[in-house]
Amino acid sequence: MILFSIENLTIEEIAAMRQALNVIDIKGSSAQFIALLQNKLDNEINTAHQILKQAETTKYQDIVEIEKSQPIEKSSHKSKS
Repeated sequence: MILFSIENLTIEEIAAMRQALNVIDIKGSSAQFIALLQNKLDNEINTAHQILKQAETTKYQDIVEIEKSQPIEKSSHKSKS
């Protein structure tokens, strides 16, 4: 079996393909194939969600680190007499 990959799809595009599989007519001989395809797409969607969650976590951690590394400036206004 030769395997191919579809790249550069958004999570919304993958989810649309997954949803489309819920509404197609399936013959008995195709049921197992469609079920496997649904599982593959579900796995891709879950992986994409995990990647997005990890990216958000990393982004938040980076912001916290930047805030920690910046010195807090206190404004002191002394008036000259």
